[in-house]
Amino acid sequence: MDRSVLLSVFICLAIFAGAGSVLAHDMWLQESKEGFDIALGHKGQTDPYKPERVKEVVGYTKNGWPVQLDIERKKDGCGVMPDEGFYAICASLDNRYWLKTTDGWKNHRQRKGLEILKEGHSYKLTKHVVKWCDFLAKPLGQRFEIVPLHDHTRLKEGDRLPVKIFFEGKPASGARLAKTSSMGHTHDLESVQGEGPFMVYIGAPGLQLVNAKFELPVQGRQVVWFAASLTFRTTK
Repeated sequence: MDRSVLLSVFICLAIFAGAGSVLAHDMWLQESKEGFDIALGHKGQTDPYKPERVKEVVGYTKNGWPVQLDIERKKDGCGVMPDEGFYAICASLDNRYWLKTTDGWKNHRQRKGLEILKEGHSYKLTKHVVKWCDFLAKPLGQRFEIVPLHDHTRLKEGDRLPVKIFFEGKPASGARLAKTSSMGHTHDLESVQGEGPFMVYIGAPGLQLVNAKFELPVQGRQVVWFAASLTFRTTK
């Protein structure tokens, strides 16, 4: 095989491998004895992260009232210990600046010696529905947000949950959405167009995670990446 072809194949594989390591990191609220851990990782594995990256955690009361929660910053992550019963809890994480290069993904702004294909800031947002209330069928004010339109507690594996996706309060046409809430398929994403609703198939009983991504163009090769997750539990 021609050396130039081999080089091209190698570069593509390097980019793919690097992208996989980045894209595999979902964010969600994991129930703990004290409250919730803010998890970053994927099914079966959570990874450490710098605690200062978590910027905000907000609980929502039965009336939809937002309450800022204290963030418990640990050595390799964060958690929250709610002092009252909230119907939903949201968190946001600053995933810093990323360079997509021919050598893979780099989580910094140092460009020297790198061939950059795309670059930009990355943000992760998550929403956990603790208990259903009708106000949850509308946006809560996250910059990028997945909104469930029905009560999830009545759903079983194989049922469909209608959702809408919003960016800055408006339909996020062009976002990519996972078609199932199964924790093992959070990155099987498909582009969506229009206002929705869009249907998501419910996974096996337990924690469900609906994943969505959105890329905001800035200029040239620069973008802003957003990742949102919606989590809740089912028993059937």
